[in-house]
Amino acid sequence: MTYIFDFEVFRYDWLVVFKNIKKAEYTVIHNDASALREFMKQDEVLLIGFNCKNYDNHILKAILCGANNNLVKEINDFIIAGNQGYDHWFLRENKAWFDSCDLMDDMQKGLSLKAIEGHLGLSIEETEVDFSIDRPLTTDELERTVKYCKHDVDATEVLLTKRKDYLANKIAIGRIKNLSDTKSLYMTNAKLTAVYLGAKKVSFSDERDYQYPDNLLREYIQPEVFAFFDRVHDLSIPDKKLWKSKYEFSIGECKCKIGFGGIHGAIPHYQEEASAIRTIRNRDVGSYYPHLVTIDGYCSRAIRDSTEYARMLDRRMEAKKAGDKKTANALKLVCNTTYGAMLNQYNDLYDPKMGRAVCITGQLRLLELANHLVAKCPTLKIVQLNTDGIMVSLDNSDVEAYNAICEEWQTRTGFELEEDFIQRIIQKDVNNYIEIAVGGEMKTKGGYLVRGIAPVGAFNINNNATIVATALIQFFANGVPVEKTIVECNDIFAFQLIAKAGSKFREAYHIVDGEKIPVQKVNRVYATADTRYGTLSKVKVIVDEDENDEYERTQKIESLPEHCIVDNGNRLSITDIDKSFYVQLAKKRVNDFYGIKEKTKKGKVQTMPAKSEMSAKEMTDALKQSLEKPVSSSPSLLKKLFALQTIMDSFAWEKDGKNMHQQYKYISEAQYKQNFKKARAEAGLLWECECVGHTLTLGISDKMHLMEADFEGRLTDPDTGDYHTYRFSGTGADNGDKALYKAYTGGLKFFLADQYLVAEGNDPENDEEDAGEPASAPVKTKKPATPEERSELKKELTDKDGNASKLQIDALKKSLKKLREVDPNQEQFITSVAEKTAGFTKITKSACEKLMETIGEMIDEAKENDE
Repeated sequence: MTYIFDFEVFRYDWLVVFKNIKKAEYTVIHNDASALREFMKQDEVLLIGFNCKNYDNHILKAILCGANNNLVKEINDFIIAGNQGYDHWFLRENKAWFDSCDLMDDMQKGLSLKAIEGHLGLSIEETEVDFSIDRPLTTDELERTVKYCKHDVDATEVLLTKRKDYLANKIAIGRIKNLSDTKSLYMTNAKLTAVYLGAKKVSFSDERDYQYPDNLLREYIQPEVFAFFDRVHDLSIPDKKLWKSKYEFSIGECKCKIGFGGIHGAIPHYQEEASAIRTIRNRDVGSYYPHLVTIDGYCSRAIRDSTEYARMLDRRMEAKKAGDKKTANALKLVCNTTYGAMLNQYNDLYDPKMGRAVCITGQLRLLELANHLVAKCPTLKIVQLNTDGIMVSLDNSDVEAYNAICEEWQTRTGFELEEDFIQRIIQKDVNNYIEIAVGGEMKTKGGYLVRGIAPVGAFNINNNATIVATALIQFFANGVPVEKTIVECNDIFAFQLIAKAGSKFREAYHIVDGEKIPVQKVNRVYATADTRYGTLSKVKVIVDEDENDEYERTQKIESLPEHCIVDNGNRLSITDIDKSFYVQLAKKRVNDFYGIKEKTKKGKVQTMPAKSEMSAKEMTDALKQSLEKPVSSSPSLLKKLFALQTIMDSFAWEKDGKNMHQQYKYISEAQYKQNFKKARAEAGLLWECECVGHTLTLGISDKMHLMEADFEGRLTDPDTGDYHTYRFSGTGADNGDKALYKAYTGGLKFFLADQYLVAEGNDPENDEEDAGEPASAPVKTKKPATPEERSELKKELTDKDGNASKLQIDALKKSLKKLREVDPNQEQFITSVAEKTAGFTKITKSACEKLMETIGEMIDEAKENDE
């Protein structure tokens, strides 16, 4: 009999809810160990839970083994504190056996049951009863807890339905090896794969003993790439630093990155459509990583019979040809899991040397193919380069050479390239693109576009603002304005945003009428036009061990509108939603695909302000009317803006100006204006600009007045009348109109440099390396440091009580800059840091290091919560 179950534990109470899946009946047991033991005596009981391996199973075992309420609460607190239940003394000394399956296995880390409830459109319920109550529960509290527990059991049943194919594959694999169904279900994919392949735990110490394959065409791989991977033999580089390192380079316009997790490359902000004279082709290597194991001999040495893996691949291919989808899909799980298991020190397949070899060789083989194609095919362009494939576009004149090189690569390496013909590619970066094949089949990838349950990899679900993703796809694939898609959608769940505080945070609250209202850690929210409602924030407790103190850090929950309304019980209707927020978000993401940045004076992305005087219906009506007017996200205009960017990128920017006082060269304002003028003419755009505000600070002479001015520029498509506006600022020191002109000229220069990523090379805050002038060799001006001097230098560098060094402060500024980019809501925090450090001049070394660690955590949290 199969049951879904869930435990709740308090100081004087525990309860468990079992749900019989077939009969849809609940069994509730409260503080009755005898009844629980009788229930578990049924024949062939299988318990299914969420996170039950880490929590519920241990509670159940403790009660079955005679633990009283006090001990059950002690074990509960032990687990909640971050310990493993099986490490508790009582569970080490007492054992109980039963069959269970944890639906949390093989899921994306950090995906909670509450978040899943939200993404699936279920009501999100957290118990209102305080788990810290130091007395027996009242009748009302017990009833509410039972209701909450049943809700979680029901949600787990919905998840079970979603994961039935995954579970069926595990059972099928186990049956091939004569494992019981319950034993197969209890294992993770990695553990089951190790058992299937007959792996036995072996200890290895040669992880860095990588050797390049003999049949590489090394002349088609950059020497810098070999230098990067040669570092595996440099034992002075710590493992942690080595395995996290990456190397970036370009193949033509394709910006690439290699590391120890795979190769990734793409032309950023790129669009192309196949024509009669030019094709776009994608070639994936069939089962690339599994065949690297067999063809290049990178099979885990922990497998007792090294031919077992090859036989598994052959069996899967035979099943596919025979139409045996059940076996083929089950063995696909083994194929896709083996590589990761070889790098998992807790798995019996663990063989890090072979795991690293699979990844390194896989990158080198694809990189060799890409460079060879570029070298021999003059019109060929690498559009994408990823872990197991390559996308190119080329003229028909190069197709013969292209095919010959691919054929030679296949013959020499033993791998097979599977080719698809692409009609259109719309690409933001390697992780976000729309690919439309010849014939119309569409493929989307990335957090901007993909919603629902992840089709590959660990189980994940994302139904955040699905209407925005739909609007992007409709816009790029069919030319439908994002406003039309969003305004005409009446499915309220398409607008939901799942706001997560995360387990690291103590609590969350919602600003309503200026008051902090406590809310759950996971909430379903919508944008609202009612300005009484603010956004949601989360509170984290930071422990300062050095000062033996703790303090709170509050930050806004990422990616939420300024005005939100919480609806965990699904009570709102579509008329309550402020659709303008989603329109603005969609437009911003359309611009991201084109590489268009729009900033205010302070550098914040402009957003549509909430209209408190308009109802949601009035806002929707206004948006419908706006569809009849020119919009800045029209396909015609954006194509011209994209062309403008491409042309600006193509200019060979030269440092034609020289600062005689500080002795450095720079790109003159005249060159910026001339290139911008040429690019606008070629792209077919009009430029208009006006001063929208200025202030004049009087100096001690007519030549020393300071003008600070704000400007609004507009690029207009003369064919349609659509336009895009930009705001920028500038300063000018002079008198009258001359000061205003200088302010405009300087502001325009830095606006163009920022908008089109022109690297000056002389700006102390510039983060792009100047490739135009190679650095000269360092000049030795004094003798090598003496031992005493080196000792003094070491003391200076390690003195935690001294003021932070310039390098530390520069690093702090860069980390804050990165934080602002990933989470614009942190502007107040960044400002407070600047104020408390007196403009980054007064901060100790140790405080600077701790602050950067905190900022790093904030950046990671913002990235995790994005999308």
